[in-house]
Amino acid sequence: MKSKRLLIGVLVGCAALSALFTVSCKKDSTAFEHATMRPWFDSKCGSCHGSGGSNRIQWAYDPTDYTGSIKGKISKIYNVVYNKKSMPPGGTTQSELNAFKSWYDAGYPAK
Repeated sequence: MKSKRLLIGVLVGCAALSALFTVSCKKDSTAFEHATMRPWFDSKCGSCHGSGGSNRIQWAYDPTDYTGSIKGKISKIYNVVYNKKSMPPGGTTQSELNAFKSWYDAGYPAK
């Protein structure tokens, strides 16, 4: 009887740990859907940093994972786009820079 309780306890403990591990490994389900900036990121960043892009190692743009892709990297993105103006290749227009800065100053919202 004691071994049966121990076995049940171990199984319950393993199930709880498994559920905890599964939840912690999921990426943020928040999608990047900002009406102005999502199309800009898609066109300016997606070809090199998107799925299958040649520069995904440096930064991976994934519009389905806003927290990991944009929010978690915003300092680097802001620095290369707005401060250094080294990204995207080919540059941006002043209008695009203004829109980027406004979005950033508003807290870089996902929607």
